[in-house]
Amino acid sequence: MKRTNKVVNVMIAALALFIIVSVFFAVRGFSIIRKTTTASGQDFLLQSTEYVGKVIQLSMKNRHQSLNYLAIDGNLKNGDNPETYLNNSYSALATFFDSLNGEADSLFYIDPNGTPIYAFQWNDKTKQVTIADVKTVQPFIRHDLSLQQLLAKPTAQNSASYFIDKKAYVNFYQEIKTETGTTNGYLVLPLNLQKFYKNFLQDFELDYKGYPMIKDQSMTVVMHPVEKQVGLNIITDREKLYPDFDYSDLKELEKYQLSHKSGKLTYKSYWWDEDQPKEVLKISAFEWIDVGLAHWVVAVNADYNERNDDLINFVIVLSLLLVLLLLLISIFSLFIHNFRKKERIEEENKVLIETQKQQKMQHKLELELYQRNKMETVGLLTTSIVHDMNNFLTPIIGNIQLLLEEYQDNPVLIADLEEILHSAQKGKQLSANVLRFSKNQNSIKEWIDVAAAVSVATHLIKEIIPKKVQLELSLQENLGTAKLDEVDLQNLIYNLITNAYQATKSNSGAQLIHVSLEQAAKELSEKLKKTRTHLHPETRFVTLKISDNGPGIPQEILAKIFEPFFTTKAADEGTGLGLFAVASIVSKYEWHLAIDTSPDGTTFLITLPVSP
Repeated sequence: MKRTNKVVNVMIAALALFIIVSVFFAVRGFSIIRKTTTASGQDFLLQSTEYVGKVIQLSMKNRHQSLNYLAIDGNLKNGDNPETYLNNSYSALATFFDSLNGEADSLFYIDPNGTPIYAFQWNDKTKQVTIADVKTVQPFIRHDLSLQQLLAKPTAQNSASYFIDKKAYVNFYQEIKTETGTTNGYLVLPLNLQKFYKNFLQDFELDYKGYPMIKDQSMTVVMHPVEKQVGLNIITDREKLYPDFDYSDLKELEKYQLSHKSGKLTYKSYWWDEDQPKEVLKISAFEWIDVGLAHWVVAVNADYNERNDDLINFVIVLSLLLVLLLLLISIFSLFIHNFRKKERIEEENKVLIETQKQQKMQHKLELELYQRNKMETVGLLTTSIVHDMNNFLTPIIGNIQLLLEEYQDNPVLIADLEEILHSAQKGKQLSANVLRFSKNQNSIKEWIDVAAAVSVATHLIKEIIPKKVQLELSLQENLGTAKLDEVDLQNLIYNLITNAYQATKSNSGAQLIHVSLEQAAKELSEKLKKTRTHLHPETRFVTLKISDNGPGIPQEILAKIFEPFFTTKAADEGTGLGLFAVASIVSKYEWHLAIDTSPDGTTFLITLPVSP
């Protein structure tokens, strides 16, 4: 019996030692995993910050582009009567304001010295545009400290941010020139940044508590989910509102952000969207961006504890269970000699079962963590595929070209090398096609084969539309060449095919789009030659047709489809500028545009001159 008790005591001591070691490694493992998950969370927030920054820059650019289209459509002049302009361009003004979703309710015109000439007011409830007193827009001019810089050198799309009654604004400027090229004035659009935030960033979602916010160079809040935070300096103004709070970490955060272009860090702060803010630990990532003359820091903050709650709770529960188990074993050891052998064996089995459960839980957590990290790695690798593909193919193509020059007398080897070169160039062309439509290029007109250009543009677009859409192409060869910018032709075809694809979305059956290029009808060719006397006598005409099997265009809106901002689609499916861009390109080259529409589908016909 004594020998048995000794064995039992040794086993209890060994088990106790095992539990102590387990607690030590659990705590140590928790520290390591916490650091790893924190770093992973900060990397995710940094990617989110870059995304938010790009959304802001692109959206602001679109706002300025809309103002530019409005200026082009309005043909504004300093001496115009605002009532005349309002009557002639009321539809364009109303569509412009309505597309901003409440972000702006004023639009005014100033002379080159910054003096307002006239102003328009938008009522978002009644959807009406009226002429306003220029005194109402004086605050937008008076508070814009960058106005004189823009007037002296009008190169930026918008001003720096400024505040009126704790509301943040930026002014968009569109220069209006006379026919001689001198500046006649500026069209000014004040944009409410908090309304912009609600439209684009309010619903930005994280898997845990957090939100994006934007500050200017003075660390004053420009955009925030809590409106009363806008216009507050993150230190001095908050100290006035909450004098008992600890701002030491926020001061370090301010110094760090002012001295770095981007970064990620952990600090103590408060959730300002709560009625009674409580101190919390946050993880954050930030990046400075430039939007016109505005220099902002975009930050995405998240709750540190909420992100790590599952892990923290698991480790705490595991540690408490192990400590509790150790305590129970210690108490149990005082009475172990009074229990029967069977009871001791049953207790040991319970301990083993409990340990096995904890091991299964830990194994499950490790698998989930491994899967998450693996998916994040795959995501990062995918974004660099096109860049790496070019890096691989460039030296291959170069070396094959050198081998072709070196082994001209070996026809068998030359044939193999040419096949390899063709495959490598095809791969490089594929990677270039992925990025072609995202590049900004200077307009360069060249003599190009129209049939070849249409074929290339159609195949490029075919790669980015859904596979279920049947895109057919039929071309007549040797139709001639035309002097134009190939990018303009690509954009025209892209917009028309996109319009056709969207028109066929509601089809219950197949979605069909047909692109063809053929000689223009004889009657149309003769008519165009009479109206375009500057063309060479041997000039011929070809017609590009893009057809779909959608429901057709109603006659009541047919006359409006080329107007800027006019669209029948939902707000997230179109801007109303696609067909306007098509009409602009046609007008630029003096081409002929016609539409044939019926309930069975629509065909756009673009006729252009070519040289034989």
